[in-house]
Amino acid sequence: MVGYRETHNHAHEIIRFIGVPYAKAPVNDLRFEKPKPIGKWNNIQGIPQDHGPGCPQVDRGYIGMYVTEYSEDCLHLNLYVPGREIRPEGSLSVMVWIHGVDFSMGSSSEYFPHAIVAHGDVIVITFNYRLALFGFLNLNDPEVNQNVGLWDQLMALQWIHDNIAAFGGNPESVTIFGHSSGAVCAHLLSLMPRNKGLFHKVIAMSGVVSRNSLVKSENARLVRLLLSEKTNCSQLSPASEFVNCLKSVPARDLLEAVSEHVYPLKDNITTDLFFGPSIDNELIKKDPYHYLYDFDCRESQFFRSLDFVAGTTDVEGSLLYRKIMDSRKMELFSDYESKFNFSVDSELPYRVLKESVVPGVIESLYENRPILSHRVAGFYHTHRGGLDQSNKAVKMYGDATIVTPTISALVAHSRNNSRSKTYQYLVTLVSPLPAGPPPPPWFGGCGHEDELYLLFRLMATPINLQMQDFHLDLSMKIVRYWTNFAKTR
Repeated sequence: MVGYRETHNHAHEIIRFIGVPYAKAPVNDLRFEKPKPIGKWNNIQGIPQDHGPGCPQVDRGYIGMYVTEYSEDCLHLNLYVPGREIRPEGSLSVMVWIHGVDFSMGSSSEYFPHAIVAHGDVIVITFNYRLALFGFLNLNDPEVNQNVGLWDQLMALQWIHDNIAAFGGNPESVTIFGHSSGAVCAHLLSLMPRNKGLFHKVIAMSGVVSRNSLVKSENARLVRLLLSEKTNCSQLSPASEFVNCLKSVPARDLLEAVSEHVYPLKDNITTDLFFGPSIDNELIKKDPYHYLYDFDCRESQFFRSLDFVAGTTDVEGSLLYRKIMDSRKMELFSDYESKFNFSVDSELPYRVLKESVVPGVIESLYENRPILSHRVAGFYHTHRGGLDQSNKAVKMYGDATIVTPTISALVAHSRNNSRSKTYQYLVTLVSPLPAGPPPPPWFGGCGHEDELYLLFRLMATPINLQMQDFHLDLSMKIVRYWTNFAKTR
């Protein structure tokens, strides 16, 4: 394997290994199948570029949310090792990053962890896993594999466990950490006792297992319907034959067949998933949310044996205005703002919160409960004007979808637990480069994904981005907190 030396901030040397395969390429007959072990390499591995291709996906082109190319041959990982030489004693702690973005987008190569590696003296590994229908196709049929994106993650962790000592890493000191859906994956993996020994600590940033972590059956059926209508596989049954037909369809055609439903926006704002984890009676035997407070089950006991960090930004609900802005790009939902006679650029009025946002979120989480929706809408009502009401609306969305589940997971981990440590954090510093489209003028706070620049250089971050001293100070503190957590035995 070939590694390449580089210098971080003209002072700290790092060795990078980019594009290292951890499983066989999931192409042709291996599309939609569980990952296969890579076995012995026939060629020298490692590429000179500082990033490789991501897995197939719909590209929204937001800052920090894209890579330059995609390929189905994408089950690769990137290793970043501190120092000029590999340390032979295998003493370095290891941090494994699981990227996020709705189980449908993102790439390991969007995140450059040089600050973590250089200042924390740890090995950081990023990796790709299959996304959207390639990783989370659910046909509600036991003959068809589900959750292959999660199986990819397990394969990557196994490869790291088996090989990291050769890079100077300690396989007995591995921390998994992720953001958003990547954090959900990290939390989900910590509820699977089969993973004991593959990792020892977990950091969940802006995402945990919640009431809405699984794809609903009706959404899975809609995906199958779309694929049937827009491919030549429409009349095939059973599901195994349908999947075999899909294996011959070009990847871009499959993505286009379901692209308008990757970010659905109907009369109500919902938090439903169309791609993501689902019950398969193998990896996931029941809704993992119900394991959290069942302290006698093996899943909870494994989770509570691991040190756990979880937290959020102060305005995770920035996802709400981003979802509405995204709707403008989709012809099917482009009349959302017209229907309610508002522009999110100016305000997010209470009637939209009451008539659309709250009912949609409540239905996603608790099914149709009008009384609860009425009470929640009333709780987030204010008479202090449009600016305050708009920020109340995004706060409601963030509280319901990310903040409350995070607190619930922290409580479940810490309650009467003397086996491990539990930590919570909150980031409030406004980012110099907010994620997603430019925020509306009324928005204030640190939004979803707005803390990532404190840990990583993101692929699309402008070279001339100038952080103030207080940004750099907080960045160094978070790097120190995260790496000290990973290194503490």
